[in-house]
Amino acid sequence: MEIEIKIEELRKKKIFVATPMYGGMCNGMYTKSTADLATIATQYGMDVRFFYLFNESLITRARNYLVDEFLRSPYTHLMFIDSDIHFNPNDVLTLAALDKEIIGAPYPKKVIAWEKVRNAVDAGLADEDPTILEEFTGDFVFNPVAGTNEIKVSDPVEVLEIGTGFMLIAREVLEKFRDAYPQFSYKPDHNRSEHFDGSRYIHAFFDTVIDSEAFAGKGSGGSDRYLSEDYMFCQFTRKIGISTWLCPWMKLGHVGSYVFNGTLPALGNLDFAAHGNDMESRPHNISEEEEKEAEKAAGKKLNRSERRKAARKSRKEKK
Repeated sequence: MEIEIKIEELRKKKIFVATPMYGGMCNGMYTKSTADLATIATQYGMDVRFFYLFNESLITRARNYLVDEFLRSPYTHLMFIDSDIHFNPNDVLTLAALDKEIIGAPYPKKVIAWEKVRNAVDAGLADEDPTILEEFTGDFVFNPVAGTNEIKVSDPVEVLEIGTGFMLIAREVLEKFRDAYPQFSYKPDHNRSEHFDGSRYIHAFFDTVIDSEAFAGKGSGGSDRYLSEDYMFCQFTRKIGISTWLCPWMKLGHVGSYVFNGTLPALGNLDFAAHGNDMESRPHNISEEEEKEAEKAAGKKLNRSERRKAARKSRKEKK
């Protein structure tokens, strides 16, 4: 989606980028993205500040410390970016230009949605370029508003919840939250940082909660879900008339570890050699003609996946 960004208007927004870093560590792709963001901000004459909290093991407490630091600053917008997120720095400017109270972008959970990969294969989407399957692995961190039947990916869409891994929040949202929920004020432990000694009360903007009346009171959604701190924030701001928005077209990376498995016996079930160097010399794509022949031999109508499976079996029998 093309967003018109008026630089003069954008310069009026002062962005406070906050990142909790457990163990004081961040990913290299995050580092590159933030360096690029700093460069772009300098080029456009924007006021962007980066603030990090190291070694806080409790993510809810870390986020609340960061919000407190933001609220004591002159900045207008809080931009949460987690230390394992790879992002396009221009997307931060786009979020600010869209002028929503809470807005973010979707990023995948650290899992592979194999059923979506299978569906993409069955649809023939990877016939020409198998690397495209990467686009279908995601299970994303957001939930739609009840009754949403489809999402237009080219426009911002109102959603029920998004993750704080990449979320922009306007200052007035936090001020409204603080006024609406005075009971969430608390005196935190000393976090032994130069910025906070535990002497002042701060607010629990982010906390985990069970979404039930028994736990959260009459304002609960009644879903009985265990809400993470970011989903809780979206739910409680929604109760005071603040909407949460998502930019579906934005692409983020969520960096994590992965164990690369695989066996040669399993590869033996495929139509191509186990070694990459041999794959090009032994074509494995099933042609449309082979699919038609397989369906004809079966004597009944087959779906795409069944045709390809039958064609592979026929090809093996002919060898």
